[in-house]
This record gives sequence, structure tokens and C-alpha cells, in this order.
Amino acid sequence: MSKTQYVIFGNKGFLAEVSAADQEVAGGSATSLTVDGTLATDAGFLPIDHAHDTASTSTDAYNIIIKAAGGTTGDRANDNLTDFATGAAFAAAADPAAGDVTALRAKDWDVANTNQVTVITASGAVGYDIQNTDKLWLEQVAAHATALPFGTISTQICLPMKNFIGADQVAYAQEYWDGTALDRTVLSFKSTVGSATDDTIILTHTAGKYKEICAMMENLANANNYDDPITVFDLDSSGLITQFDSTLGIVGCFVRSAAK
Repeated sequence: MSKTQYVIFGNKGFLAEVSAADQEVAGGSATSLTVDGTLATDAGFLPIDHAHDTASTSTDAYNIIIKAAGGTTGDRANDNLTDFATGAAFAAAADPAAGDVTALRAKDWDVANTNQVTVITASGAVGYDIQNTDKLWLEQVAAHATALPFGTISTQICLPMKNFIGADQVAYAQEYWDGTALDRTVLSFKSTVGSATDDTIILTHTAGKYKEICAMMENLANANNYDDPITVFDLDSSGLITQFDSTLGIVGCFVRSAAK
């Protein structure tokens, strides 16, 4: 039996969008986030339902971050918040200036109706009024039961490099909350169950890293490490556990495997 290198990928949910002039993330009042969907709207994970007055442990798995395009009085909670990107105090507590980056707290949003995220309208020390030109990010930061599919069969996948078919660039119009331009690359593998549907890994990463990703896959194919699989990307309960996230700027990783 010939030897082959095996690689492991794990989910890291990520959604970036420009506000649609409402308080619901990823669409209107009847829209919920999805694990499997289009590349434009798929979050890659599902926050479990929680009330906005729940303790902060409800957000252990993910961040919700808003970058203001401009400000109107009362947009943001007046609660001594600081800029998530710079750590500096905001010039106006309750009036976001263009470029202000605000990380919401557990009391600033809720999840209901099966994975529908709603930001609480600003009032006093709670909430944020999203404007229709604001940018919003929903980013998983750790493996945690509050962000499905943690602990399910779709969370991770181990693939033989001999099944690797190729890497494709896909259009992606969003940026990261720190202003870094982003791209997406789809890694395709022949299905481990022999179906006509490929197993795919969708990486969201720093723009311009496509060649480096191809070089990574070439190096993995020739690694000749037959004692252990190589973890290419994954999360643990405290965050990232891979050497590739820092060099490639990986902010999202969606595992798409053929039906088993």
C-alpha cells in the first residue's frame, strides 16, 4: 500500500457585509445565518440563540465588529467603549466617527429564531444603530459550543494529499475590520467517499496570497510526513492552532464535504 500525506482543516466562521439598513446580520428580519450557502452570504457557522442580557460567555466563540462609515447622534452605546482596532478612547462616546471600529458586547445583540443575529438598537449603555453604509464582521475566534457546528461531524476534515485537485480563486468584495484587503481561494479534493461531489476547503485570507497558498499545497504534497497528519488550519478553545494563519492571513475556513 502506497503512503500519502494527510492534512487536517477545521472550520473558522467568518462573515463580512455592508449593512442593509436594518439591525439583522446577513439580511432581513426573516433571514438566518447559514453554514452551507453562497460564497457571498455564508457565515460558515451558526451562533446559538441567546438573549442580549446573557453573560459575556455567550460570545466566547465569536466577535461582532462594526466599522462606521459616518456618524449620527445616538448610534453607539454611551458606555466608555474603546476602538477595537487601536485601543484608543472614542472621540465621541455615542456618536461614531467615520472609521471607528466598535466590538459589540453580549448585551449589544441577541440571537433568536434559529441563528438570526439582531443588533440591539442603541439606548443608553446598550446597543448600536447600524447605518446602511457601515461595515460589519461576524468572526469566529475559538472552538466553542456557542458556535455550531462545533462538535459535529462537519467541523473538521482529514484529507489525503493524493486527492488534491487544485486551487481556484473566487471573487470576494469584502475587507477585514483592520482595513486589510481579502481574497478567497477554494481548495478542491476528490471526495473521500468516491462521489462526483468534491470535498472543498474555502479559505478567506489576505489579498494577493494565492501563489503562497499554491506553494503551501505543493509543500504539503511533498512533506513525506507519514507518521502524523499535518494540521493546516483549525481552532481550539483559545484560538488558532496553526502556523499558516499568520503567514497567509487566514480569517475564515469553511469545510465543505460530500454527503457521507
